[in-house]
Amino acid sequence: MTRFVLALACATSIVVGGCEGVSSESIQRWKTTQKGPGKLADALKDSSVAPPLRAEAAVALVDLGQADQVDQSLTTIPAGERAEIVKALIPIDSDRLKDADLTRARGARDALFSVRAYALPDEQKRIDEALLASVAKDVREGRLSGGRHSLEKIVEAIGPAAAPTLLALLEDPRVPFAGAAELLGKIADEPTRDRASLALVQRALRATPEIPVALWRALGTVGGRAATNFLMQKAEKGPERDAVAAAQALQQRREPSLLPFALRVAGDGKANKAVRDEMFGLVERIGGGDAQQGLVHIIAADPAPMVRYRAYEAALAVGGAQALVPALEAFPASASYKKDDVVDFLVKDVTKLGPAARPAVHKALASPAVLARMTGVLALEAPLATDARQTLGSAADAAVVAKLAPDRGTLKGFPTGDTVGTEAARVAAVLQKRTGP
Repeated sequence: MTRFVLALACATSIVVGGCEGVSSESIQRWKTTQKGPGKLADALKDSSVAPPLRAEAAVALVDLGQADQVDQSLTTIPAGERAEIVKALIPIDSDRLKDADLTRARGARDALFSVRAYALPDEQKRIDEALLASVAKDVREGRLSGGRHSLEKIVEAIGPAAAPTLLALLEDPRVPFAGAAELLGKIADEPTRDRASLALVQRALRATPEIPVALWRALGTVGGRAATNFLMQKAEKGPERDAVAAAQALQQRREPSLLPFALRVAGDGKANKAVRDEMFGLVERIGGGDAQQGLVHIIAADPAPMVRYRAYEAALAVGGAQALVPALEAFPASASYKKDDVVDFLVKDVTKLGPAARPAVHKALASPAVLARMTGVLALEAPLATDARQTLGSAADAAVVAKLAPDRGTLKGFPTGDTVGTEAARVAAVLQKRTGP
């Protein structure tokens, strides 16, 4: 009878491994058997198993490459039981972070980060200390990728508390700067950013024979007073290579206070052409109404056609369709415009805005500025930048365009007899044929 009861219990038992109990020894053995992963998963989920053993099962599953299974199981375990498992996991994974085997160490870090959200405040603090030590080790040794959870994700979750560790790395000239700068740029407050900024400038001043591209990028990514002042000075007064690199670096972060500087250099006819072009990129990065107004002013005032076209491109990048008419109307009416340039530099930028530009194009058709009306007409015929099979205009626009047929407006530089009216009549006919009634 006793053997029958025992056999029945073994047949119906939900205990992991049938009648085989869960122990540290069995967990290690299951790592080497075909059915072991399933037994380990069951052990992790079994409320009758002691929390320390469930934690060991979770670690074993991670070693077998089933970390996702562990994460999924933890979401289904009751909160009280999960808290006990997490408590047991913290010292195990914290110790495994020191493993010489990089795969095991990374697996432990990923596992710690995965349970971080379930930890109590004091436990989370212990986890963060362990995670930061691991992150610092990787940054110090130049390992910036790998694992299921990126360094960036870990640092952003920890937040400002990670700043002192990263700042210490950045201020140590023996440590590669790129990783520390990139991570610090995500979470630093202004005082920390300023200290990091100074450390990067000091590295730049020591760099020979030239500042590497990665250091320019780091200066822009971190920002801060020292780095910003250094980059502005280089952009205005440095040799062309440095000036262009500095101007590009300033575009790494959106810093609205740089707008007056960017507009001034972009509109400076004596400034290096390549630097001016990068400054337009900086204006686009900053964006906003003041940026759009500044660009419209450059369109109206700059004597160089290509600069005006670049300012127009930037204005549309900043303000979208709403900037179209003000930007077109800012172009000097007395200037000369080649038809190909109008198509290449004005019309094509309209098509980049897509169908949303149609209302603004209709407003351009009613503008007092000849260039605005001409651009509007040609834009409705042009293929969309996003889909060359479609045009901005449709049959519904043909009648509106046809109303401009009597328009005698001309542009200096266009072929003789090529007026807004002649183009409007031609485009209206094209739209009607291309799209149907």
